Parts: sequence; C-alpha cells; structure tokens
Amino acid sequence: MLTKSSAIDRLLRERPHLRERRFGLPNIGIRHDGEQFNPTVQAIADAIDFYGYEVRDENIAEIPDTDLGSGNPVEFKPFPPAIKAMMKSLQENLMYRYPYTEGSDEIRKQLLEYVEREGFINTEPYKLKDIDEKGLSVHNITFSVSTSVLYNQIISIIAKPGDVVLVTGPSYGLFTIRTERAGAEVEVLELEKEDGFLVNPSKLANRIDEINESLQQVYNRRKGYVPRVVAFLNANPNNPTGKVMGKKQQSLLCEIANICKVRGAFVIDDLVYRDISYDEENIAMPIATIPGMFRNTISLFGLSKSYSMASLRAGFVVADEIIIREIINKIFQGMDSAPDIIGRALAGAFNATEERYEAHKTYFKELREVYHYKYNLLKALVSGIDTVEPSFKGKVLEVVTNTLGVKEARKILQGIPMVDFPENLEPESGFFAILDFTKIKGMKYKGNAIRTEQDLLNFFYATSRTRFLVGQSISWPYPEELVGRVTFSMEDTRLIKGISNIHNAILLLEPKDDYTIRKNLLKDQAQMARIKVDGWKNAYDSIISQAYLKSLNYEEQTERYEASFDEYKDLVWVAVKEEEVLGYACFNPIPNVDQFESELVSLYIKPTEIGKGIGTALLLETKKHLASLGRKNMIVWCLSDNEPAIKFYEKMGGKIVKTKEAKIGDKYYKEYGFYFQLK
Repeated sequence: MLTKSSAIDRLLRERPHLRERRFGLPNIGIRHDGEQFNPTVQAIADAIDFYGYEVRDENIAEIPDTDLGSGNPVEFKPFPPAIKAMMKSLQENLMYRYPYTEGSDEIRKQLLEYVEREGFINTEPYKLKDIDEKGLSVHNITFSVSTSVLYNQIISIIAKPGDVVLVTGPSYGLFTIRTERAGAEVEVLELEKEDGFLVNPSKLANRIDEINESLQQVYNRRKGYVPRVVAFLNANPNNPTGKVMGKKQQSLLCEIANICKVRGAFVIDDLVYRDISYDEENIAMPIATIPGMFRNTISLFGLSKSYSMASLRAGFVVADEIIIREIINKIFQGMDSAPDIIGRALAGAFNATEERYEAHKTYFKELREVYHYKYNLLKALVSGIDTVEPSFKGKVLEVVTNTLGVKEARKILQGIPMVDFPENLEPESGFFAILDFTKIKGMKYKGNAIRTEQDLLNFFYATSRTRFLVGQSISWPYPEELVGRVTFSMEDTRLIKGISNIHNAILLLEPKDDYTIRKNLLKDQAQMARIKVDGWKNAYDSIISQAYLKSLNYEEQTERYEASFDEYKDLVWVAVKEEEVLGYACFNPIPNVDQFESELVSLYIKPTEIGKGIGTALLLETKKHLASLGRKNMIVWCLSDNEPAIKFYEKMGGKIVKTKEAKIGDKYYKEYGFYFQLK
C-alpha cells in the first residue's frame, strides 16, 4: 500500500499560511478568483496587516498594547427599544422555530415603515399588488449578520469579473479589500482638502468616465462584455473622516446620485454611522429619499456603530426588489438564514412608532454629548487645552490630572509637538480622527529615520507599545504625508495614556538629516557613476590593480547605469541633498541558491561625505525595505582587504559566514560574506 501524507500535512501544503499562529487580525485572505489584489488594494491590505499583526510582538498575550485603531464605539448602554424587542421575543418561547431566509414579514414591515418615515420613496415601482403608496413593499428589505456580510453579497451580485467599484479615499479599508475578494476591481476617488473632504461631483463624473473609457480600450469585449464601473460606495457619514452629507448638502447628494444613475452605476449608500451625526439637524441624508433614485441605490443600515450593539452583528439592506431576491438566495445558499433574534433587535431599533422616536431622541442626545466631550478630550491632548470648548474645559482638565498627575498633565495638555489634525478636517460624526505626523518625517530614533508609515508604527510600538491605523490603510489621498487614524471612543484613561505615550515618544526623536533617501531617478545616474568610480579609486587604491582602476571612467559607467535604469530603478536607494547625490545602495530582493534571501549588492558614498552617517542610513533603509518584502536575511560581499568596510559592516551587526573568490579585471580577490538578520 502506498504511504500517503496525513490530512493535516496535505492541508498545510495547500495553505502554508496556516503554519503560523497569529495574534490579532486573522489572515487578510485572497480574491475568490485566485488573482492578485491590484496594487492599491494590496497596499491597503499590507498596511492593515502590519497594524493588526506585524507590528505586534511575541509578548502581546502577556503584555497588552495600546490600540488606538479599534473600531469599537464608546462603551454605552445598548439602545433600549432594541433590547426590549429581543427580550420580548425570548419570552414568547418561539426559539424552537427556524426563521425564514428573508426574515419574517413582521420584522421587515417594521423596517419598511421606518425607512418610509425617514423619506424613502420609489417613484418607479413595479406593478405588484403589495406595493404601497410609497412604491415599496417588505420585499425591498432583508437583513443579515452585519452590513459587512451584506456588502460582500451585494458586490458578488452586481459585479462581473473586471467590473469596477469606485470607493472614496479616505475610506474604510476592509470594505475595499472585501470588494476585490468578492471578485470586482477597486478604483479610488480621492477626497481632497480643497473640497472639504466631500465628494466633488465633477471629479466623480470624470473618474467614472475615465475608468469606463480605459476599460473599453483594454477589454474590447474579450470577455464577451465590456467591464465598467458598476457602483460607487458612498459612506455617509464617511469613515474615517466623519464628514456628513445631510439636508444642508442635499443638492450635492442629488448631483452624486444623478451622475451615477446616468452612467449606470449603483450607489451603495453606507449609513451605519448616520445616527451619531453630531448635528441632529443635519444627520446624513439617504440618497434613496431623493425622488427617482431608489432603484439605483442600495442602502445599508446597522446596529454596530450607533446603537452600542456591535457584538450582535446585525444589519439590513434596502434596495430594488430584484437585488433583494438575489441577496436572499445568497443567504440561503451560504448560511440558510440569519438569526431571528437580530431581526427583532433591528426592528426594535428601526421602526416608525412614536415610542421609538422619543427613545431615540433621548438616547442620542446623551450619546452625542459623550462623543462631543471625548472629541474635545482628544483635541486637548493633541492641540492643547486652549483648543477645548469652554463647557468641557473643566472636565477635561480634571480627568487628565487625575489620570497623569498635576505635573505630567500640565505638560501633556500643551499638545503634542509637531503633531496636529489635518487642515479642514473636523469630524461631524463617528469617533475617529486623523492625526498628521508629517512634521516628524525624517527625524530619527536611535539612528533610524522615520520615512514611512511602517517606520512610524515601528517607532511608537518600540517606545510605548502604541499602534493605530496609518494613512495607507484608509486610502489617504496624500501619500507624502504621514497620518494615522485614531479612535476617541475608548475609556478616558486609556485614551489619555495612549496619546500621552505618543507625546512622550516624540520627545525622544533626534533632528532629521539635511538629506533625504528616495528611489533613484534617471537624472541621478551620472552622479551615481561618478561616486562609484571615485569610490573605487579611493577605497581600493592599494587593493586592486592600478591598471584596472585607471580603466574606470565616468562616461562609460554613466552609459551602463542609464542603459540598465529601467531594469533596476526600483532596486536602488539614493541619499540626496537638494539635487546632489551623496551616496546610493543597490539591492537584490530575489533569494539566491544559499540560505540568503536577499543581497545588498553595493553601497557607495561620495568620498567627501564618508563618516557622516549616510552609509548607515542607506543600509538601514535597505534592510527595512527588504524586511517589508518578507525577506528574513541579507548577505553583503566585501573585499577581505577593505578594512574600513569590514569594520562598518561589523558595527552594523553583520557576521562573516562565507568567503569566495571574485574576479575583478584579470585577477581574483578574496571576499567576505556578511550575514544580516532583517526581522
């Protein structure tokens, strides 16, 4: 009998990622069609994975960290009418019955009455007997275990391979990943400072047209159809900016809706933060309340964010009956039905009774006050106590002093040095804020410069075990800026300690260098060639034959560099001061035949700049970049007679593990291989 692998061994071969025990976020996953995420989505996935897993250390189980990136709403009592509806259901002893896949008509009728009271109207109804005077019926609604699950199903229904869903940047990164996992493609519409971080209708129209025209040219019906933009994800209020489009922005919403309708793209109206809009006179306005827009709009509601019931996982969708039918089919095929109890909770929270609206008014008046206070607490910690509204100043001062003590509170309440909120971005809903760390870009901690968002997270985790979501994970539209999304919904003491950790960590930073490190450009090649030739003649004067050194010249080296630029342009870091190249490092991320997973191929510094830390900075930048690519180690080869280089690599932590003979000109020279761990 043939010996076969065990079932577990076979599974591990097929899913090697399961070999690794993860703390924090599980594996991000892959697209259902097996294709790679597009670069935009992969960058978001990498950033979320770094925040949720990579930046954390092996001590996380014993020593909790400070997570300012949580999506939990504030700790607050659940919405009483929802709890009452659930309790009533439990007391009626009806738990023995299987629920209908679509949910009971009783529940859906209550949800229907709610959305109609909120203004939903279908001016183009089907000619069916149960359609009411608003053009709707219970068949326009179903519910399931969270809006996230419903969103997955919606994308799988409306999109074919190659079709595009347009999302905003900033946005909720996991929805972006979910879009591609469900088989669609993602493109980003940037929300910009000049537009107050709201959707600009002309930019939306142009973006959809550009994508559609591009798809027309690329595909030309090779799939039997031409992919197109099938939906625009309109988070209102936006996560994470907290910007709201309500009645005051009705004309803007009408433009957005009409642009999408004319171009045959659905609007997916994500309204889960709607009830915690701070201005109760301008809560988010659903696009499905605009006459003529219902059939082109898919609206999502949920209990998680606004109603303090995130652990229940309950959401419902309102859409054209055709879409609802297929969502119900997918619920049946995947999980049979959603639990009846979450439907009861939804109906308790979203119904048209006066009792519910009175409870809503009382509940959210108190809850908005809590969020209003907490945002002012965050403002005091970030920008200083003088930025706080007078009505909250006393309370903020008291809680910070009680948490940190008088002396520390006085320091912390001056605000974080070199950190502030982005211009023109004051949250109007939700419990997130964006912090701008761009001013510390280039500053150093223990010789390591903060140049990227990964550097930023590594720095704060190394100094205070504090982490948050960075701009890349939320599609921040300004890639040169270093920003982070933080929550202010956590307990006061945890928020105060988390932000004070950031404050104190920044005080540890050393001034930035007067040069920057970036990828090389074509215009750099002549300077790089000169540095290499001068470097060889300077370093190897008594090591390599004079005949070979004299054969080196600037012109030939420049020609070689320029000819190979396209092949190697992403594999070279340069240190530049204004337009002057001070040094460069060339690396190879491809594993070789030995145990080495990557290589620092060369490191050259302008002779006049040696001893100023540029070589250290380039080596560290290379190690960091290779580690970000998943490489665990690196080899560097150095001539055995080059004593200054040997001392440098030893100082940087390299260990000699191999020797070899290298032919230079017509002679052979002994080289040492220095091994570096990257993780």
